[in-house]
Amino acid sequence: MARTALPTVPQPEKPLLPTGTKSEAATTPQETTPITGKAVGGRPKKAPEEKRDYKITLSLTQAEGEKISSKAGLAGDATYLYAMLKEQGAFQ
Repeated sequence: MARTALPTVPQPEKPLLPTGTKSEAATTPQETTPITGKAVGGRPKKAPEEKRDYKITLSLTQAEGEKISSKAGLAGDATYLYAMLKEQGAFQ
């Protein structure tokens, strides 16, 4: 069986990825930024009275769950149920 003559791939003069020690590699902004422990940018934190962290587990039958999901649509079941409770005055 004869070998096929494949063209050779030219090698770059400089390697594409950093090699060797860390001092030879290019530094990234994360390596040069000091760690202060404070979050920079992003979404601001919610006030404690606005944060919803109380969880409730609700057990439904398959038919009830499907009915809630169909009424909720794209909003999601929990969001739909929360809106219904709010509309009924459950939080006043």
